[in-house]
Formats: sequence, structure tokens, C-alpha cells
Amino acid sequence: MSAQARIKRLASETAVYGVSSIVGRLINFLLFPLYSQVFAPDVYEPIIVLYAAFIFLNILYQHGMESSYLKFATDRDELQGRSKAFSTALISVVILSILLSVVVWFARGSVGSIVGLSPDYQHLFSFAALIMLLDAVAVVPFADLRLRNRPWLFAGIRVANIVVNVTLNIVLIFVFELGIEAILIANVIASATSVVLLVPVSWPRFSSFDPGLWKKMIRFGMPFVPGGLGYAITERVNIFFLERMDPETVQRLYGLDAATHPELHERALSQGMDVYTQHIVGTYGGMIKLAVLMALFVQMFRYAWQPFFLQRQHDTDAPELYSKVFGVLTLVLLSAFLGIAFLADDLVGIPLPGGRTLIASGYWMGLSIIPIALVGYVFQGWYYHFSAGAYLRDRSRYFLHATLVGSAVAILLNAFLVPDYGMWAAALATSAAYTAMALTLLFLIRRHYPIDYRWNRIIPACVTTAVFFFTWYYFGQLQTWWIELLMVSAFALLAAKILKIPILRSIASLLGR
Repeated sequence: MSAQARIKRLASETAVYGVSSIVGRLINFLLFPLYSQVFAPDVYEPIIVLYAAFIFLNILYQHGMESSYLKFATDRDELQGRSKAFSTALISVVILSILLSVVVWFARGSVGSIVGLSPDYQHLFSFAALIMLLDAVAVVPFADLRLRNRPWLFAGIRVANIVVNVTLNIVLIFVFELGIEAILIANVIASATSVVLLVPVSWPRFSSFDPGLWKKMIRFGMPFVPGGLGYAITERVNIFFLERMDPETVQRLYGLDAATHPELHERALSQGMDVYTQHIVGTYGGMIKLAVLMALFVQMFRYAWQPFFLQRQHDTDAPELYSKVFGVLTLVLLSAFLGIAFLADDLVGIPLPGGRTLIASGYWMGLSIIPIALVGYVFQGWYYHFSAGAYLRDRSRYFLHATLVGSAVAILLNAFLVPDYGMWAAALATSAAYTAMALTLLFLIRRHYPIDYRWNRIIPACVTTAVFFFTWYYFGQLQTWWIELLMVSAFALLAAKILKIPILRSIASLLGR
């Protein structure tokens, strides 16, 4: 099979995996405008804090079994061997997840205090225990669908989860008026739906638990635990620094006085000054969802990329193939960066009936973080690409090294900058951490699995991106949606030429022309 045909297959599978990811992320984004109309930023803040805690706890629930299963199932060609790897990984996840959820359930007050939830919201960890258990149980079956190249079934179950989640959010918030608890109840039922739909797909794959294989899988997967925790620190530790900002500093940075924000001021008088800090945490957590639209493609790519490079590792031209994939990935990431950065202002201001806008104006002060956060997702995409060499050469410990470097950068920058500079510093810390992770992994793995990434093309493409962005930023007359779309299109064509990617021919090929 030619390199072009194999990349075409990767692109098509990325697109199918993206059906569920796109719909999920877009629905998640579209739910946020709904939340922004109902919940003020300080009211929405507990959900932001709770889901930040999810990222840390989910690492323990999964304990590297998703990656271990993909690795060991790929190494076992016979069906029985793959079934044994599947069963061993799934049983390991189920047992540990039940134990952890019991602990979280009974210690919800203590866990809530640790992450900074006020006593009024610590009961939310009861829902969290169920959500994390159900989501963890689904991890290995979803990985199995990816490995068996069944993206449509994968996408169908994910979409069913999304439909249930959205429907229940609307019903529970607007009909039953349950408040922010509605978000978590909907999540519990949606996660349970995924598990139920995965049972008939997974049951025929179920075999027996293999203690010897489990020890090997644990040895391979354990570096993903501290590595994953480091990744979680990189991604979400900024929330915990933001919620500890001094309320007076928040007022000074963002002009949250009684004249400009009378409702917020009234809540502060009745509930305490911490409402100002909660307002900023809610604003940051909400507006970062715009930047997460770019993480959408990164996640799509990761789902398709892992089984792709594992299955193509023995091809004679594998390193060259992976290099071509990197060029295409970079083109898409840089184009997405400009598109989202340019159009974010236009998007949040879309008018709705009743004088409302798509995102309530109380959240708009967070718009400045979006371009900064988008840079981080470019490097996150690169990090996933660089991970191929670590998998193929059994150097999973390098993930730990890279994420520890990234988490150190995140903690230091958050600690030194966030208390005085707030949201933009939090976004900067995360992007700097992703950059450190990607470059560290590249440095460590290049000796073991060298790939020619053609930096003589990549770097000029990145410089061109910066030129387009700062031209748009400093010339306000360019900040009109149709001009912005033209600029993104022009950039994509120019960058494709710099990267030597026949973009028009590739599009025609993908469309089957």
C-alpha cells in the first residue's frame, strides 16, 4: 500500500473518530452557552473545579491500562491472545475503580476540601464517584474498538452518550430546575448508557484473567500513572491556583466593582469576597472551552494515530510515512490556531433572541486567554505524534520524564505568575508546559527512533503563522469575519506550499475524485 493510501486511511479514520469527538466537543461547547445564560461564573465555578479534579483522579482509575492493552494486544496476533489481554486489562480497571469509588464516596467531604470546594458543594463528589467508575469501565472496550478498526461503532456509542447527556441537561435544568447538580446527574446517566451499549460488543471478547500477563501490563502501564498525573497538573493545576487568588487582586485586575458588576457585588456582600475569585475561575473554565475546540482535532488524531503507527511499524518506509503525517498534522494545527483565534470574538457575540448573545457577556473578559491556550494545543498535537517512537521502542518511561518536566514548568509558572496576573498567566503556564513536554519527549526518543521531521519546513510555517496572527491582531480593520476566513484560507494554501503538501490534490483524493 502506498504512503498516500495509508495516510488517506489514517485521515478517514481520524474523520470517523472525529464524528463523536466533534459532536461531543461541539455539544459540550453549545451546552456552555446554555450554562452561561443560567449560571453566573461564580455559580458555575464548582463544576469547573470538580471536572479539574476528575482529570487527576481518572489517571488513578485507569492506571495505564488503555495504553497497555493497545501495546500487548497488538503484539498478540492470535484472537485468543488478544482476548486474554482484553480481559486482563478490563478486570484490572473494574476492580481498582470500584475500590477507588468507594473511597471517594465515603471521603467526599475530605476530598472536596482538598480540591477547594466549599462545604455547600462537597456532596457533588457522590456523583463524581459514579461518573469516574463508569467512565473507567468503558476505557478498555473503547480502546478495543479502535484497535479492531471499528471507528463507526466507536463513534455511534459516543454519539449516543452525547444525545443522552444533552437531553438530560436540558430537561433537568429547565424542567426540573435542579441547578448545577443537573449537569452531574446527566453525566452519570450518559456514562451508564455507554457502558450498557459496550457490553454486547465486549462480552464476546471476554476470556480469563492472566496474572503473568497482568504483571507485564502493569510494568508497561505504571509509568503512565505518574506521567498522567504530571499531564493532569499541566492541564488543570491552573484552576487550583486561580481559585486561591486574592479577591482584591481579582477586583483590581478585572475592574469588578459595584458600578460595572452590580449583581456580582451584591452576591459578594451576602456570600463573602471569595465570590470575586469564584467569578474568575468560572470565567476561565468557561472561555477555555473555545480553545478546547482545537483540542478536538488533537484528540481525533490521537484516537486514530495510536493504532495506525502500531499496525504500520513493520512497514519498510515507516519513518518516512510518519514524517509525512507530521507535516499534514502541523498544517491542520496551525490553520486551526488561526481560525479559532480570529473568530472567537465573532463567535461569542452571535446575537440570540431577547438581547442575549451566544455566550453571556459576563464571561467575555476571558477572551484574551484563547490565543495563548491555542499555542499549547499545537504542541500537544506534536507530543502525541512524538509518542510513536516511545511506544515502538518500549520507552514508556519517557512519558513520565516528559510530563514531569511539563508539570514542573506548569507549577512554577502558575505559582509565580497567577497570583498577580490571573487568567492570562494560567493559560501561559499550560501552553509553556505542553511545549516543554513535546520538546522533552522529542529529545529523549530521537536516538531510539529517528524520524526526519523536516524542521526546515516546519519552522518557516510556524513563523508564517505568527506573521498572520500579529498582522490581524494589530490591524483592527482586518477583524471582520469574512476577512478572517479569507486570511485563514490564504494561510492554509501558503503553509501547504511551504510544507510541500499537495493540499488540493490531497483533498480531491480524500473525496475519492
